[in-house]
Amino acid sequence: MNKMPMYTALTQLDEFYGVQLDEDTFETYALSAYNKIGNKDYKMYRLKAIPEADPDGGWFICKPCNMDEIEAITLNFESAQETSSTTNYTGIHNHNIEQFIEAGKWMPNELYIPGKFVKYKELGDRIYFTEPYREVNILYKGQYVDEDGLPFINEKELNAIVAYCVYAVDNKKARLTKDQSTFQLAQVEYQQWQRLCTAARSPMSLSQNAANEILDALTTWNRHSYGASSTKPVV
Repeated sequence: MNKMPMYTALTQLDEFYGVQLDEDTFETYALSAYNKIGNKDYKMYRLKAIPEADPDGGWFICKPCNMDEIEAITLNFESAQETSSTTNYTGIHNHNIEQFIEAGKWMPNELYIPGKFVKYKELGDRIYFTEPYREVNILYKGQYVDEDGLPFINEKELNAIVAYCVYAVDNKKARLTKDQSTFQLAQVEYQQWQRLCTAARSPMSLSQNAANEILDALTTWNRHSYGASSTKPVV
């Protein structure tokens, strides 16, 4: 399934409807429509960051714009026993062993992140630490976004966002001018937006695996046991 930048909708607004919006207004309308649709593509991101000193106390890093949930934050070295009553420099030997073990791990789970876990506190768009760590590793769940920090969209979402922007422009114009014909046009555009919004909430295509899960939820029976070779209807 092909994804496209959200700014593709801005181009279509001008070419198909003659609606010209500045970037800030477009992003406001487009993100509002995207949130109303409710589709969000997530993936796990890994980030290395160097904390900065805060004049008011502590050290912090700024959250990425697409961050939704923090999965883990660790340091660049492994956790190891650092004290012993029988051995000198216990930490040096144990850290070397742990680093060697870590280097030998192959194809770990996407939720796995190496290093020693650290304490942190979220405050607004910042993550605060109590110690001046040289570098931290961050594993977080975030939206799949383009270089402008806007989510990628598919064709159904594109059509719905364009329809919402057209409706928003004409509805605002109708409220300001009190023009009845513009208001009626905005109502027609609202119905179009509602229809396209509903369509955008369904996937572009449905695999047999997805169809199997849906039918299992509806019937709680395995249709393959009845000799069905496919879960897709023949059209």
